[in-house]
Amino acid sequence: MPEADNITRRYAAGIFQLAQEENAIDTWRAELAKLDELLADDVLVAAFQNPAVGIKRRMELAKLLAPELKPETENLLRLLVEHHRTRYMHEIRQAFERLADEASGIVHATVTTAIDLDDDDRRRYEQALAHKLGRKVNVTFMTDPAIVGGATIQIGDHLVDGTVRMQLARLRQELLS
Repeated sequence: MPEADNITRRYAAGIFQLAQEENAIDTWRAELAKLDELLADDVLVAAFQNPAVGIKRRMELAKLLAPELKPETENLLRLLVEHHRTRYMHEIRQAFERLADEASGIVHATVTTAIDLDDDDRRRYEQALAHKLGRKVNVTFMTDPAIVGGATIQIGDHLVDGTVRMQLARLRQELLS
């Protein structure tokens, strides 16, 4: 879905630029969280999917459900409603979070192992990655029994595959060559 990715990136970048100019990144984090929660509301989702409900009525419904939104957030909501992009709000929020974390020097990583790791092992992975990268690391842990053993570490577009499954695949390839 390249079009959705472009939309998500453009909105997130615009919001992030505004947040930086206002020195209000944390405020925008909170506002986007509220907006994301609001736009996941079943009543609003149904209303926004109904072509008979006009833009003015959609905005009235949104304000009824979330009267505490800041004017800037209401403007963002209006843009999303007018351009029929409310369904992208969750991805916009995630993209904004990544930009904000990146600006703060925080790296996101995903570690996948064959079994659930205990807290000590998770801490060791986090510390090792932080030491190796020289930055704060926010790690998401996942399990996938198909990898047999070892782990994969995904940081952005970079993947380190130290799984038994990959080692067996390499050995198989060598034996077939």
